[in-house]
Amino acid sequence: MKKAIHANRPKTCRAVAIIGNGFDLAHKYATDYESFITATDDPSLSIFKSFCESHDITTWYSFEENINKLTHELFLQSYSEDIDYSIVQSKRSQLKDAFTAIHKLLINYLLEETKRKPIKLASIKKHLKRKTQAISFNYTDIASAYGCNVFHVHGSLAADDILLGYDYRDEACLSEYDDMRWSKTICREALAFRKYLKNELNLVPGSPEYNDRISGFEAYQHYENSGRGIDMEVEDFIPHYQLVDQFISSYRPDGDIPKINYHKITTITVIGHGIEADREFLRKILKKCTRLKKVLIFRHAKETDDAFNAKVNFFKPYCKRIRSIKY
Repeated sequence: MKKAIHANRPKTCRAVAIIGNGFDLAHKYATDYESFITATDDPSLSIFKSFCESHDITTWYSFEENINKLTHELFLQSYSEDIDYSIVQSKRSQLKDAFTAIHKLLINYLLEETKRKPIKLASIKKHLKRKTQAISFNYTDIASAYGCNVFHVHGSLAADDILLGYDYRDEACLSEYDDMRWSKTICREALAFRKYLKNELNLVPGSPEYNDRISGFEAYQHYENSGRGIDMEVEDFIPHYQLVDQFISSYRPDGDIPKINYHKITTITVIGHGIEADREFLRKILKKCTRLKKVLIFRHAKETDDAFNAKVNFFKPYCKRIRSIKY
C-alpha cells in the first residue's frame, strides 16, 4: 500500500517574520549576487550572461527577472518563422544546463560563506523569539540560531536542495513546460514533492526508487503544462501516476505556504526582504491574516526612501499600522 500523504496540523503563532537576503547581509555574510559572481568562476555563468540582453545584473531579483525575460523570449522565438525551431530547442537545453549548474555552484558558495556561526543581533533577537514563525526566502539557516521555527520557502543548504526562478506571470496560452519550468510556482511544487519523498516516504535522493518517482512527477508537470493537460490517455505514460496525483491533490489547495493558523497572527516583521521578488507568495499569506494589527519593517541605513516606501505601500491594503525598525 502507498503511504498516505499527511496533512500537518496548522501551527499556532501570533508573530511571523518574513526573512530575505538582507537578513544574512546584516549578519555579515556575503550572500548577495555580486559577491557570488565575483567569487565564482564557471562556464555556466558565462553562458547565462551570453543569453542576457542586459549585463547590468546586480541583485538576485534582477537575476531572476532575466530568467523571466529569457524564457519568455525563447517562447516567442519558438513560434517565429525567422528562427529554426531546433536552434530554439538548443538554446533551451543550454539554459537548462546552465541554471542547473548555477544551483550547485550557489550551494557550494553559500556553504563556504556560512561556515562560521552567526553573532546574534540585539535588534533582531527580540523579534525572533521561540514562538515566532520565520518564513525564510534564504537558503541559509542563520535564523534558526535565534531559536525560532523556520520554514524555508526556496529550499535550504541543509537539504542540499534549492530553487531559482521567476515570480508568478500570466503564461501565454500556447506556452509549454519548457517555457515555464523556472516559474517559482512550478519549482516550489517540485521542491515540495522532493521533500515528501525524503521526509514521508524515506526515500534516499539519487536512489532508483527516488529517481523513478521524480521522473513520474516531472512527466506529470510536463503533460499538465503541455497544452494538452492530464487525461486518461496519458496517465499510463506517467510513472507512479496515482502517487503523484495524490500528492498534487493534497498540495495544491494551500500550495506552498506554511501550515499556520493565519487568523491568529497579529504581527508580521519583515527582515531584509525586498518584497518585489515574491509578491504573489506574500499576498497569499497576507490575505489569510485577517487579524493583523501591525507590520514592522527593518530598514537598512542605506535603503532609499523609494525602496522603503514601496514595501510600505505593498502592506497598506492589509494593515494600516506600519513602522520601521533600525538594525
